[in-house]
Amino acid sequence: MRQELVIHGVPDSIRLDAWWLETAATPPPAQKGRRPAGGPLFASLRMRHAIPLLGALVALADWLFWDQPAGISFAVFALVLSAAILAMKPRRPTAREWAAALGFAVLSNLPAAIELQFLSVLFSLGGLACLAAWAVYGLAASERLALRTALRLPTIGAVLLLRDAVRALPAAGLGSGLRGQAASLALPLLMGAVFLMLLAAANPLLEELLAELDPGRLFELQFWLRILFWTVMAALLWPCLNLSQAWLGSSAHPAALQKAGPSRAAFLINPVSVRNSLLLFNLLFLVQTVMDLGILTGGVSLPKGMSYASYAHRGAYPLVVTALLAGVFTLAARSMIGADRTLRALVYLWLAQNMFLVLTAAIRLHHYVGAYALTYLRVAAFIWMALVLAGLLLTLVQIHRGLGTAWLLRRCFAALLATLYACGFVNFAGLIASYNLTRASTLAEPDTYYICSLGAGAYPAIHAYETETGQQVCGSAMHYDLYKNTITNWREWGFRRWRIQAYYQQQN
Repeated sequence: MRQELVIHGVPDSIRLDAWWLETAATPPPAQKGRRPAGGPLFASLRMRHAIPLLGALVALADWLFWDQPAGISFAVFALVLSAAILAMKPRRPTAREWAAALGFAVLSNLPAAIELQFLSVLFSLGGLACLAAWAVYGLAASERLALRTALRLPTIGAVLLLRDAVRALPAAGLGSGLRGQAASLALPLLMGAVFLMLLAAANPLLEELLAELDPGRLFELQFWLRILFWTVMAALLWPCLNLSQAWLGSSAHPAALQKAGPSRAAFLINPVSVRNSLLLFNLLFLVQTVMDLGILTGGVSLPKGMSYASYAHRGAYPLVVTALLAGVFTLAARSMIGADRTLRALVYLWLAQNMFLVLTAAIRLHHYVGAYALTYLRVAAFIWMALVLAGLLLTLVQIHRGLGTAWLLRRCFAALLATLYACGFVNFAGLIASYNLTRASTLAEPDTYYICSLGAGAYPAIHAYETETGQQVCGSAMHYDLYKNTITNWREWGFRRWRIQAYYQQQN
């Protein structure tokens, strides 16, 4: 008699593979005790690349920075990190995007290669932030998103590694699961120790390396400081390798807030008050302009007891602040101008007088420098005056063309960045020393102490002056500064330091 074959239920392999045939839209739960191999951190191909890359970056940072002088090594690490950001970009970049992004990274790190200073470090970090913003938002990246990225990378991003590490912890209890894991580790550890001893007995180099391992280092502060350095670097680098809008924020612009009723500021700022203000301001500035012209041309004498140098120093900085306030007022009142030709003419006249005030402030500062020499602060004042003058010119163009405030702010910020970027290539120490020494005849007494305190960057100018006049300015103090700035490690190399060191060796 033939026996009929009866299958009770569906095999697990078919049931798991055909879950989509059911009405429910979710797969059946995995069997208890099964979990993906490798944990959540290795659950995707992206993480399998990010974790080794993080280890390589931390090792590179340790090799470049730990107990080492800083110099071009900072630019090298920033370039490598830029390449890592591109490699881990959510969308794979094209060859053209690779070339453009790496070119931008080279430009942003070029000042750090010239000389590592506060300004060059800002450009390198700003370049990394802009590159990260572009990697996440693409063509939708803007100044606001770049600023948000720069603020969130070292703050919110610094805790991502800890969060991901906690999520990757195994969900085993203190029962059989923990005992099973301990049993799985006991055999490889014991056998590995045996093999290590056997290999050390056969390999003298390995034996010497093991002999240098001192367990007492675990109680040294230097060891834990290095562990802390690795941890901090890993926490700062991990968000750069896991860029996402999930923690950086959406690229959508926030909805504009609608005003409920008339603005309270209209009580103070309205077309009538703006017209009256411009009339008064133009009158005050006209008085100041006429008096400045009279003093600068010699037609008006200074008050008794005031020297020309005191007059120049007294008015240089307040006039620049006045011009800045004028620009702010113009922006606030721009919407009141509209098509009113009278207000527009008053604004043009006021901006012109402000530009003249900036020029007279620069002339005052120039005369003061001629009497009391040049310093870093006075160089910065000249640069600041030039930026204020450029901002006033851009404000004039904005009002004439009827452009928005965003247009003006972007141009002003671009002018500031271009100026600061150019300053990274200027040896201000040599410029100040050369000016003060070559114009020493017009000064009452050259400040040699300040000149010698400018550092090694001033050595070529000082040496040229000493060679030409035969007078010694700094003596052994300058040679000591040059000795301290001698490049002994390629990590601290800088183009300017290398040039000065070559010049020093050539002269000696």
